[in-house]
Amino acid sequence: MPRVRWRKLARAVLAVAGLCCVPVSGMAQSGELELRLLHANDTHAFLAGTDARGRACFASAACRGGMGRIAAAIRQARGGQDNVIALDAGDQFQGTLFYSVGKWPVIAAVDRLMPYDAMTLGNHEFDDGCAALAAFLAAQPLPVVAANLAPGKGCPLFGSRIRPYVIREIRGVRVGIIGLANDRIGRLSAVCPQTTVTDARATLENCVRELEAQGIRHIIVLTHLGLKRDRALARAVSGVDVIVGGHSHSYLGRNSPEGPYPIVEHAPDGAPVLVVTAGRAARWLGDLTVVFDAAGVPRRWSGDARELAPSLPVDEDVERVAADAAEKLETYRKTIIGRHDVRMPDGMEQCRAGECFSGMLLVDAMLEYGRSQGASVALYNSGGVRAALPSGPISLGDILTAYPFGGGIQIREYAGKQLWQALEHGLAGKNGTGPRLLQVAGLRYAADVSRPAGRRLVSVYIRDKEGKESPLDPQARYAVVLGEYLVRGGDGFQMLKAGKLRATCSQKEQELVEDYIRRHSPLPPPEAGRICLEQKR
Repeated sequence: MPRVRWRKLARAVLAVAGLCCVPVSGMAQSGELELRLLHANDTHAFLAGTDARGRACFASAACRGGMGRIAAAIRQARGGQDNVIALDAGDQFQGTLFYSVGKWPVIAAVDRLMPYDAMTLGNHEFDDGCAALAAFLAAQPLPVVAANLAPGKGCPLFGSRIRPYVIREIRGVRVGIIGLANDRIGRLSAVCPQTTVTDARATLENCVRELEAQGIRHIIVLTHLGLKRDRALARAVSGVDVIVGGHSHSYLGRNSPEGPYPIVEHAPDGAPVLVVTAGRAARWLGDLTVVFDAAGVPRRWSGDARELAPSLPVDEDVERVAADAAEKLETYRKTIIGRHDVRMPDGMEQCRAGECFSGMLLVDAMLEYGRSQGASVALYNSGGVRAALPSGPISLGDILTAYPFGGGIQIREYAGKQLWQALEHGLAGKNGTGPRLLQVAGLRYAADVSRPAGRRLVSVYIRDKEGKESPLDPQARYAVVLGEYLVRGGDGFQMLKAGKLRATCSQKEQELVEDYIRRHSPLPPPEAGRICLEQKR
């Protein structure tokens, strides 16, 4: 009998029995398969975990999470069970000084020790280009699944060992694991032009058919698309049992505004599809147990995203790699370039929600350089700020952690209407927030985020160096200092690709802000009131 018919029949039986959403309990019945899924996502080079304030640790003692605790937890589970599958949903790169200095080799060194069954690729795996990613893949042994990634001839990834899916055997039953890499790498990172990405839904449907043709009735999808899109896929494609996701940094579970663990969707054939994800920064390990019936339909399930407390064991081999990497960071952490005692919102999430100290500091540094070249405005996407600059002494390591991308700086000329379009695009996320939100200097803007995306911007005022303001003129020309990421149209800022080049800064963004701090330390509070997000309805 075809699997779709099996699933419809199984769902009808389960509905009559009232068993569709019952937690796992008792022994598996004849023909059932009990599977335990352990999963992480968006670990972002937090090799030794985070402290109580969410900052990266350089030794795991007294810290939460970290790759050593993830490895230890997986090995402990496998020591007592023969039904464990462990997965990583991408974005291992970028986020701490470990990566800013050590780059892909330090991540590969950890991955050689991680007991994962498979991983997929996030957008940040492409930050340093396809050649760097190809070298990383060659240096570590983990199976990499990304069915929607299609590197063409001329791309360093062409012919690499990336596979559409892998098959694992659990208690004599074959389980398929399909990968879907982040499909917006063209606008989020530095992917080479020879690499294309196929449609996620169509690709998934094809892979499910291939696996079902092989008699595989238990299918897990490992994605880096974000929770919203994972849920949409679950509702759109029959044959999928579990989606393990990443990218949106979503925590599911107790007191989460995004939903319970797992979120239960239903496929077009009516069968339940369990959607899970586990926060970010290697702080949590998702732990889902599912009992499937003989037709491969989830019948019972339970689990949560477990925070990895400091009291939990750490894998000694992984810890040794992290400790060796941390030792190489000492010079960066001990080189003090200035200080500040400013108390205001700061950090990756705070910068995506509005004004933040690190974002304002960077655009102020950019504008100070730009004014000497005739620029009057500075723009920077909030997603490029990855950490807070803690009050007190500021080290070179702090700079590399907060601004890890090290992109170039340009001055380009734009019409006022293009600036309006850019600011509006930055407000397109939920409630006007997110990585596209623009940190600004030389202007202030206000938005009504209760309006539909594309119609939220209310006012924009240009502010000169004396503080005098004037409304943005759609027809006037403005010289703007901004990062190369925006110039390339990254994150969908296509309107910024068209500006006329006026100057290129000889310094990268990290060097620019470092010099600014040295000149102005101790740093004064930046002028606030640049971004006003209101809900007027």
